[in-house]
Amino acid sequence: MWLDFVTYLHHHGHEDKVPWYRGKEWSYLRGGLTTLDRDYGLINNIHHDIGTHVIHHLFPQIPHYHLVEATEAAKPVLGKYYKEPEKSAPLPFHLLQVLSRSLKEDHYVSDTGDIVYYQSESETSTCAQSSD
Repeated sequence: MWLDFVTYLHHHGHEDKVPWYRGKEWSYLRGGLTTLDRDYGLINNIHHDIGTHVIHHLFPQIPHYHLVEATEAAKPVLGKYYKEPEKSAPLPFHLLQVLSRSLKEDHYVSDTGDIVYYQSESETSTCAQSSD
């Protein structure tokens, strides 16, 4: 269950409105940049710094023991495309709130379009009404 939680949080972030690219808009680079780094506090070392998820997706050949160093080196190059993770207390209880909000609000993506975002049911209803 923990691994599901960690994986979900690396690929979903309601607070960040992470885009999903499809069709002509998708590329390996764009796919990697839509992942999120997360800080797991004391758990970072236990999980071999997998919280440095963006660099892991961009350069999967980098061994886990160089992920933090590689992330720091890539930040200036990535600029606005890198989202700094929220710093964790020793135990990452703050991520439960992120998970809860995402599970409550991130239910749907549009069936059309090559750049889509998760939406809540109310956002989907509003979009459908405005297009009538």
